[in-house]
Formats: sequence, structure tokens, C-alpha cells
Amino acid sequence: FGGVSVQAAAFYDVPDDFWAAPYISNLESRGIISGYGDGYFLPHNNVQRCEYAKMLVSASTYKDQVSGASNSSPFSDVPYTHWAAGYIKTAVSQGWLSGYLDGTYKPDNTVTLEEAATGVLKLLGYTSEDFSGSYPYGQIALYESLGLDANITASQGSSMTRRNMMYLFYN
Repeated sequence: FGGVSVQAAAFYDVPDDFWAAPYISNLESRGIISGYGDGYFLPHNNVQRCEYAKMLVSASTYKDQVSGASNSSPFSDVPYTHWAAGYIKTAVSQGWLSGYLDGTYKPDNTVTLEEAATGVLKLLGYTSEDFSGSYPYGQIALYESLGLDANITASQGSSMTRRNMMYLFYN
């Protein structure tokens, strides 16, 4: 985001003098991470898989081509009318995210660090051949070597918060 003019975040729970407030505002203006309608950012809330699909699509070249609802859904637990069905369908079809072996996506589950790291790495163009070792060790190693882990407090197996996602997309 170097060289981009940004304004302070306009959230009740993010002070204007917080160093990351301009970056939160920038991510929100790009549609990657949004605040809530009540004026809060809620940085400590965990991110759900449906929300993460939207973040990935919004950070991609598909951002203006996808809407929430879809005309179909590849998962039994995501009806085509789900607010994130289109984002989930796009994120999965691009290989950034995946469903489970039982044919579900589990949109309300929280995103783990390894899922978030893998999704962003794939969004950046990395493929399975770029990950050495078995999942998630190769993905975590590459994520760390690229510096994507700066200021992220989540550890392997733990859920990603909105604050951690802000840092991930910023990094």
C-alpha cells in the first residue's frame, strides 16, 4: 500500500491515532475487510470461512465480477442464496480455498492460520509445487519466509481474528 493516500479508520473501537487505522480504512475502502454496520471494526472477532472467501475475492482481480448470492453452489451446506455463495464458489474454483471431503464447506467455521496463509499464498500465485513438505508445514514455512507473519499473533491450529487478517492482507 506504499504511496497510497489513506484516511483514518472511522470505527468506534479503532482510535484515529492507532498506527494501523489508515491501513484498516484502506482495506475497507478496497472492500477487503469491512467494518460492521454499527460503526465497529471488532478486531478481536474470529473470521469465518465465508468471510474469508469474500476477503480473498475482494483482494483479487475478480472483485468487480462477483456478488454474494450465486446461481448455484457446489456445497450442500451453502445454499445459492447464502450471502457469500458467489465468493465461496469463486475462491474454491480459483483454488484459494477448498471444501471438505464430505462435500461441505462449513461457512460458519473459523479460519485457521494455516488456511489463511495457504489462501493468501495461492492468491499470490503460489502452487502446491511451491510448498515443500506436507500440509501445513510447507505453507507455513513459505508464509513465514515471505514475512507474511509480521504482527500476526495466531499460531498453527488457532483461529484468525479480524486484526490478524488485517495484518495478513497488509503484509
